[in-house]
Amino acid sequence: MMRANAIRRTLVIFSCLVACGLVPTGAIAQAPQRVDGTTVTMTPPTGFEPAKDFSGFADRKTKSSILIAELPPEAWPQLSNLFGNLHTVRAGFKQKGIDVATLDKVPTASGEAFLASGTQTVADTKLAKWVALARGSRTVMITIQAMPAAKLDDATVKAMLKTVSLGDAPSVADKLASLPFTVTPSAPFRVLDVMAGSTVAMTVGDKDVDPKGEQPLLIVSAQIGNSPVLSEDPTVIARTLLRQTRNLDKSTIDSEKRVSFGGVSDAVLLEGTTDGDKRFVQYFATGPSGRFVRMISYFAADRSAELRPAIEQIGKSVAFK
Repeated sequence: MMRANAIRRTLVIFSCLVACGLVPTGAIAQAPQRVDGTTVTMTPPTGFEPAKDFSGFADRKTKSSILIAELPPEAWPQLSNLFGNLHTVRAGFKQKGIDVATLDKVPTASGEAFLASGTQTVADTKLAKWVALARGSRTVMITIQAMPAAKLDDATVKAMLKTVSLGDAPSVADKLASLPFTVTPSAPFRVLDVMAGSTVAMTVGDKDVDPKGEQPLLIVSAQIGNSPVLSEDPTVIARTLLRQTRNLDKSTIDSEKRVSFGGVSDAVLLEGTTDGDKRFVQYFATGPSGRFVRMISYFAADRSAELRPAIEQIGKSVAFK
């Protein structure tokens, strides 16, 4: 069984690098659709189309979305315990700024799913929010948010969740193909997982579970949804994102320069130290659509000469689609 802190490490990767979208009201569409790169097939509300920059569905007119995130099956015990009763789910999500009001169980085509509903305040706007947890060959989280004007209600959300069915896990190649950017792993790095159709994590070593963080880690992630613009200066954004990343929030930057990354000639590369005996590198680029892609890796300082060629090779393979 995966240790609790290892699960938290997986969740941290997801929560630090992935931003949620918004979900509108609407009638349920007629045809179920498979969400690329995931185990999920579901029937989205009318007006939703497969999202181009994350796993799920988006209604661009209302700036709304349904976000699918999948975690390893070993994550189920800890997460199902979180959803075990209203008290625990309230306490757990309060740390994320979410005020949970109710907790239900909803039948789906693949068994019962937990459903927590409540609100979250973002930029002085109170959003309605639902988080569903389902179990298949993967542990599946479906996050739904709605602006006040969307007027989404519990009945519509529950009707949508009833259409969810979970199939076999897709291949690594299929998951990589679902990302909004191209990326090619380079030895000794190997793919650990692809999350929410926007983030890929790689490591060096035999462990898929690394609770002590001993193995080198590399993450490439794209901005999703309509997150607030932090600054027009890419260096300011790159520094801000670094400070918002757990384990790197107190890093010391000792090098900053402009490089080519993601097909952008004016990307930002930050390098430095963290946790005393580790180094990090972070590439950041803003694409033609205004959304960004970021690649970050941290590893034991004494392995820098060994790993830098592979990191640079992976960086060269990253490009906006």
